Amino acid sequence: MAQQVDPDQFTTPFMPTPTKRRDPYPAIDPSKPSNSQKGKIIIITGASSGLGAAAARVWARAGASGIVIAARRVEALDKVAAQLKEISPSSKILPVKVDITSEGQVKNLFASVQKTFGRPADVLLNNAGYLKDDQLIGETSPSAWWTGIDVNLKGAYIMNHYFIQAQPNPKQPTGTIITVSSGRAGLTAPGGSAYNISKLAEQRLAEHLQLEYPTLRVFTTMPGISPTEMATEFWLQFAHDHEDLTGMLALYLAQPRADFLKGSMVGVNWDVDELEQHKDEIIAKKPFQTSWLPILPFNGGKGLGA
Repeated sequence: MAQQVDPDQFTTPFMPTPTKRRDPYPAIDPSKPSNSQKGKIIIITGASSGLGAAAARVWARAGASGIVIAARRVEALDKVAAQLKEISPSSKILPVKVDITSEGQVKNLFASVQKTFGRPADVLLNNAGYLKDDQLIGETSPSAWWTGIDVNLKGAYIMNHYFIQAQPNPKQPTGTIITVSSGRAGLTAPGGSAYNISKLAEQRLAEHLQLEYPTLRVFTTMPGISPTEMATEFWLQFAHDHEDLTGMLALYLAQPRADFLKGSMVGVNWDVDELEQHKDEIIAKKPFQTSWLPILPFNGGKGLGA
């Protein structure tokens, strides 16, 4: 008899709110006037398919004035661009071929944004990522292992760096940076070291970015598990989260009402209305930021045996 699989075993343990969201709901609905993105320009990496393409469609429905879709596959980008124009004829769509690990190509991306719109983007959604669970560390070639680190961490760093440099005053940049991470940042599993480590490092990078540039609004998101092309056979059995949730959560995070979550990891399954009920606690305790060895006194711990 086949063993019963709990569809929530990688969702419920990651929930801080009583309500679990797997589908779109009113607070993050792009059709609500409060979630309108009229006047805003967003850059979305990894936008040729999956969560990135879905996020672009969400922002088109929210009336974003400019949507920059970036990825390596030109034909796929053109297809997404056509979809966005149908959804929101008033939005200006800019598809850009870019490898986010290439400084030159990323610089060209931001130059194209400036040339097309006459100003920098308001929001950056770092969605591009690389997932390939390999063999054990001693059996995976170093170059294959480091590919995931290059795309997920180095790529995010380069995008963040040039988002800041594109600002009128790079020493006091404004706007919102959202990085799509993963709940696997908190897991260790054989064969998953490159991806898991890169996702944890992405979160720490976002925390440093928020600390160094308090005028920015920086967030990391946990996208849940959706049946996209990145989902491997193992994860597909748990893939019950709507692909629009990542883009819809970004609508919420791009607004001042989400400032209490700056520097934090925020999951798409978490109910944002319930999070708002704990604003003071979240600001004071920073529960959604990483904590290294919490048993140590400098992290509030009292040591062994206390």
